[in-house]
Amino acid sequence: MFFCRTARPDHSSWTDDFAQDRSPAGAATGEITHIDHVALTQPWHHFDEASLFYRSVLGLRPHDSLELPDPYGLMRSRAVSTEDGGVRVALNVAYVGAHDGRDDLAWQHVALASADIVATARRMRAAGAATLVVPDNYYDDLEARYDLGAERHLLLRELGLLYDRDDRGEFLHFYTATIGRVFFEIVQRTGGYRGYGAANAPVRLAAQHARRTRRAPH
Repeated sequence: MFFCRTARPDHSSWTDDFAQDRSPAGAATGEITHIDHVALTQPWHHFDEASLFYRSVLGLRPHDSLELPDPYGLMRSRAVSTEDGGVRVALNVAYVGAHDGRDDLAWQHVALASADIVATARRMRAAGAATLVVPDNYYDDLEARYDLGAERHLLLRELGLLYDRDDRGEFLHFYTATIGRVFFEIVQRTGGYRGYGAANAPVRLAAQHARRTRRAPH
């Protein structure tokens, strides 16, 4: 998180790197509509400090702290957001407790909201975008947990979409491959779903570590 001076005569502005969108308000801009949330990795000893910063300085509401299984241990995560969910930040710290891979820090990512995630997934695949491969056993388990209908289960499996839901609505999402330490997530919320797909995080983490292991030089 950086606080930047903008439009000051004595300092260049970060806005100069971007072109202004002059589309009329409400004009169709494609499937991707906005940034849903940003996930930021914190050093393990700064996690509580970061949570306090976002709450006290920026006025964001903290959510429950979660500990999620990771191939190397546990990853702690806490989301902070505005009341209406217009701004969402997920704070992560990799590996609770001692482990052998301490230099293998968790990755940062940006989640983009799509109005039609099925169309977005198909378009990205047609363009040759590298997306994260989800193991088949995830979909076997998904079919056992949720009755979404045979056709919809087949569609999720075909496009590598992950699924979650709560008492407010549903959440569909998929991930790009990681470049360096950054990857992108495409999400679609329906109804009033307010989570981040935490139930799918262990699958995503395992798939990312498996991909990295396969690509590592031997």
